[in-house]
Amino acid sequence: MMEQIIEGTIISKELGTFGKDALLYGYLGIRTSDGKKVNVKVDSYTWYDTLEMGSDVIIEAEHLGTTNIIVARKINAKSDTVGQQEHHASVGT
Repeated sequence: MMEQIIEGTIISKELGTFGKDALLYGYLGIRTSDGKKVNVKVDSYTWYDTLEMGSDVIIEAEHLGTTNIIVARKINAKSDTVGQQEHHASVGT
């Protein structure tokens, strides 16, 4: 699978939980710097710093199989600086 980087602002979110472990899943709407809206799937394999509305983020993503669905694998708050200790929450834990 080909990885891509998406930079933008979280403008919408449809997230829910399921199962006894309350796994988070759903979609984020991201407005990129060029004004495009991209929907990104969040699942149990997504690691993230923030999912808050209005947050500027950098997302490492890939397409789900041969579909057009973009799945976030890592969501970093854009304000994070290089060299800071990384602490990511796992959606699946």
